[in-house]
Amino acid sequence: MSVNCECMNSELMQYGVLPELCALKLFSEFSELEVKSLCQGGKVIVNDHRKVLFKAGSKADFFFVILSGAFKLVRQTLQGDDAIIHFSGPGDVLGALILTQRNPLYPISAISMGPSRALKIPKANYSCWKDNPTLVFRIQNLLSNRMVSLQQQKVLNKSSLQAKMANLLIELAELQSTNSQQTIPIPLTRKEIADTVGASVESIIRIMSDWSKKGYVVTNDKQITILKSSKLIEFMGAEI
Repeated sequence: MSVNCECMNSELMQYGVLPELCALKLFSEFSELEVKSLCQGGKVIVNDHRKVLFKAGSKADFFFVILSGAFKLVRQTLQGDDAIIHFSGPGDVLGALILTQRNPLYPISAISMGPSRALKIPKANYSCWKDNPTLVFRIQNLLSNRMVSLQQQKVLNKSSLQAKMANLLIELAELQSTNSQQTIPIPLTRKEIADTVGASVESIIRIMSDWSKKGYVVTNDKQITILKSSKLIEFMGAEI
């Protein structure tokens, strides 16, 4: 496949992230030269825990490819609270599709979950991204996955709190897993779980404590490992 895009001299090599980008599924089958061309002018943003990558309503002059860690995508409710829409991990693309709009604004905020890194790419580069059918398809597929996640949450809207929590934890664990255990690779507070599933912090604490005692999950310094995913899936299966 070919990439026809003339941009400024790339700074990717000085950051040493070109091999990292090439390893992402997003750029599979692309050559290093093609990836370098697509991401020219990109700068690596290193965020500490809970640092804002971009804010809802701000001018969208850049789009982002997540390199490591994770970001929660949030919107404010009418009450001024943060509603968590989605958790995005390595390889996800943020703020790209809106760039075809006139004077685009970010519709959501992106906040880092633990130390996280993203490649910040100038808006001008998207002109060659949107003309590449493979990239457009893959970005749309990423967006489709978010929609599926939201639909699943909608399906579980009237389900038990245990079913909602099980769905969330399993989904997050898929960002990174081992053969026998699934560890959620981001620091996740009880409040963030509560904000995502629409419950009180007290209810989340009660269920997590019960699951810990039964050996379904184990928590260590805000990191959650699922020990018995089959038990959590049972909660979901009973509701769907």
